[in-house]
Amino acid sequence: MKNLARAQFIQAGVLSLLMLWFVTPAWGQASLFLREYPASYTVQENDTLWNIASQFLQDPLRWPDVWLPDRFLDNPEAIFPGDVVRVDTINGAPRIVVQRSMLMERVSPQIRETPMTSAIPAIPLENINSSFTTNRIVPAEVFATAPYIISTIGNNLIIGTGDEVYARGNWPEGARSFEIYRQVNEYLDPDSEESLGVELVTLGFATILAHEADNVKKMLINSSASEIRVGDHLLVREVTRLDPTIFPTEPSRPMNGHIIALTTGERLASQLDSVVINLGTRDGLVMGDILSIEQPGARMVDSQGRSRKGFTDQVRDVFSRNQVQLPNKDIGTLLVYRTFEKLAYGVILTITEPTGIGDIVTNP
Repeated sequence: MKNLARAQFIQAGVLSLLMLWFVTPAWGQASLFLREYPASYTVQENDTLWNIASQFLQDPLRWPDVWLPDRFLDNPEAIFPGDVVRVDTINGAPRIVVQRSMLMERVSPQIRETPMTSAIPAIPLENINSSFTTNRIVPAEVFATAPYIISTIGNNLIIGTGDEVYARGNWPEGARSFEIYRQVNEYLDPDSEESLGVELVTLGFATILAHEADNVKKMLINSSASEIRVGDHLLVREVTRLDPTIFPTEPSRPMNGHIIALTTGERLASQLDSVVINLGTRDGLVMGDILSIEQPGARMVDSQGRSRKGFTDQVRDVFSRNQVQLPNKDIGTLLVYRTFEKLAYGVILTITEPTGIGDIVTNP
């Protein structure tokens, strides 16, 4: 209110002087004298039009002669505290102009902080479980010694739900329910050639009906997801429990592995595809761990550096294949959702470009 009253007072002064101008004889341009004026003057809270004009003119009453209001201002006829007044030459004549002050607030980039219920936001299982594979990974020797189907009962050429079969092998004590599997892959460590396990596709579910001689049992196929064949293996049904919400965490140990297979069977994987990595429980990996996906940096010849060397050193570089290793490129994140001793399944949560076999998985 105080600023408004002051502005109204100054505005009234301007109008009064304008009235005075119309009732007094006009002075010629030669009689207009500017005094030694400042480069600019900032209007203060307690200023009057008289003392502002006195900053520039020998005769403050001549203010209307040189006052040039800016029609683009919100109120061009009034002067407010904070406005900057200065002398300018327009069309060869001196004019007093005003620059309207503006309240400005200096801002700078800031980090917006929001409270989080966990170290990394929780992920509802329903949003991603359609990307999970039902395949299973076991050591090669476990699969090789598991019971297997040796014959159908009847003349069925295709084994499916409701059929009865004979199976033979070393049976776990007390177990009656089994899942039916077929091997689809065997994974070897890319560096040591160590067998990391065999991947099995789930075909169905069966229960024991009766015990026959020589480790042979009669079994009922309770359900089948695809065609079951003689020779398919039986393993005790795997009990896995996934909470409805996964709370992603960072691995408790340093991780450094690779993507060694894509469950889609394609050459490249994208967001929400499942992949196999050569890290497992023996490495400290647990369900819910988040890993970064990196593409290995390229190796290149530093032609500029080589050109600065002598001929002998250049030849030595060529024969030694001396190259520069560029840094790895971070392209995405991976959520581990099933772990085995030496391998794990992960689903790609974010990706900036397709990933494939050989890409690196490491701590985020």
